[in-house]
Amino acid sequence: MNSGPVLELVDLERHFAGAGGTVRAADGVTLTVGRGEVVGLVGESGSGKSTVGRCAVRLDEPTGGTVRINGTDVTTMSRRALRPLRKDFHLVFQDPSSSLDPRMTVGEIVAEPLKLHGITRGKEAAHARVAELLAQVGLRPEHAQRHPHELSGGQRQRISIARALSVDPDLLVADEPTSALDVSVQASVLNLLADLQRDRGFGCLFITHDLAAVEYLADRIAVMYLGQIVEQAPTRELFADPKHPYTQALLSAAPVPDPVAQRTRERIVLSGELPSPLAPPARRPTTTPAGRPSGGVFDGCRFHTRCPLAVERCRTDLPRLRTLEGGREVSCHLVADDGTAPDAAAAPSRTIPTTRTATR
Repeated sequence: MNSGPVLELVDLERHFAGAGGTVRAADGVTLTVGRGEVVGLVGESGSGKSTVGRCAVRLDEPTGGTVRINGTDVTTMSRRALRPLRKDFHLVFQDPSSSLDPRMTVGEIVAEPLKLHGITRGKEAAHARVAELLAQVGLRPEHAQRHPHELSGGQRQRISIARALSVDPDLLVADEPTSALDVSVQASVLNLLADLQRDRGFGCLFITHDLAAVEYLADRIAVMYLGQIVEQAPTRELFADPKHPYTQALLSAAPVPDPVAQRTRERIVLSGELPSPLAPPARRPTTTPAGRPSGGVFDGCRFHTRCPLAVERCRTDLPRLRTLEGGREVSCHLVADDGTAPDAAAAPSRTIPTTRTATR
C-alpha cells in the first residue's frame, strides 16, 4: 500500500467563465489528507470549499494544478482510465434527498457500487453485504426494501454513507454532510462518521461551516477565503490560538458551551459582506495581447477590505501561504515567522460584545 497521503492538491485552480467575468472558485489551493486523518475545510458560503471537494474526486474538472489520489496523478485522467480507481475515493453529498435515486430501493442504491466494481458476485453475496453495511450505519435489514422518500433525512444520509463506504475507499470527501439535517440528528451522524473513520482508517476531507462539528471531528483544519487557504493548523492549536484575522473572526462567532465565557468574550464583526468572486478585492484587471480582458493579477490580500487590522501593505502586496515555526501555515503579512500575531479583537471599532449581538 502507498504510504503517502491519500489526497494531494497542489496549486489547484477551478475557474468558471461567464458573461460577467471569471469566477475563481478555487485559486491555488494546496492541501493534503493523510491516511487515517480527518482534515476539516471551513469558511463562509461562497469561499470555494465545495468546489475543492468536487475537484478532489474529479466531479469538476480542474482548471489548473494537480490532484493526486494515493500518489497517482488523476488531474487529466480520462473517464475510462479513472473508472477502476474510483473505488479508492467517494463523496458524501450535502443533501441526501437529491443525491439518492428515488426510483431505486435502498438495497439497490448501496449495492450499485459493489456491482460496478465487481466486488460481490451473485445476489446472495450482494444482499449479505448490503445487510452488513446497513447494520454498520445503524439501520435494519428491512430498510433495504424501502425507497429514499420513505426514510427520514438522517436515515437517508446514513444510506449515503453506507453507499460511499461499500467499496472500502481510502478517501472520503464529506461535503456538508449534516447541514441539511435537523439539529437533533446532526450529532448522531457526526458520531457515526467518527466511529466509522476510526474503525476503517480512511482519510477524510470534511467540508463544513459548522465550527463545532469540525472541532469535534477533524485532526487538522484548513480555513478558506475567496478561493484560497489562509490558514492551516492542527485543530487544537487553531482553536486555542488562531493567527489569521479571518480565522479569529470566524472562531469569535462560534457559540461556546460555557455561558460565562459566551457573555464575557467579544465577537469580531467584519465590515461588509463576502465580496463577489467575480470581482475579488486587490485584483488588477489585465488584457490579452489581442486586447481582450483576462483574469487579472492580484496585488494585495483579498481579505483587506474587511480586515480590522489591514495596513497599506495588505492592499498592495499579495501574501503567500507560508510555514511558521511549529509547522502551522498562514497567509498574512501581520503574522511573524515565529507565530506572533496581532489580535483582531484589539480593534475596538470592529468588535461588539457577544451579548449585544444576541439581542439584535
